[in-house]
Amino acid sequence: MAEEKQLKEAQVAYGAAPTDLVEPIILERDGQPVFAVLPFEEYRRLRDMAITENQRRQAAWAKLNALLEEVHSRPTDLAPEEIEAEITAAREEVKEMRRARRGGR
Repeated sequence: MAEEKQLKEAQVAYGAAPTDLVEPIILERDGQPVFAVLPFEEYRRLRDMAITENQRRQAAWAKLNALLEEVHSRPTDLAPEEIEAEITAAREEVKEMRRARRGGR
């Protein structure tokens, strides 16, 4: 993405020609960014990216739910306490892996 322009007053943006919008214009209020004016193609690209990400997440949840249904339908010889102990051990293992990946924080 191109370098951002910053405008302190919204009125200045109204004087900008569409050809000026090669890069985003950031509108600020009290020194804080509140709006971004960007080329429509950039908006469309970001919107499509968000839609794609949402669809990917929905598909992943559907896949997980199907897997859970399949797992729950399997017969087991384990007592509920044994299952709970296995889950707890697996969660601890995942936590340890995450801590190791973050450098022990």
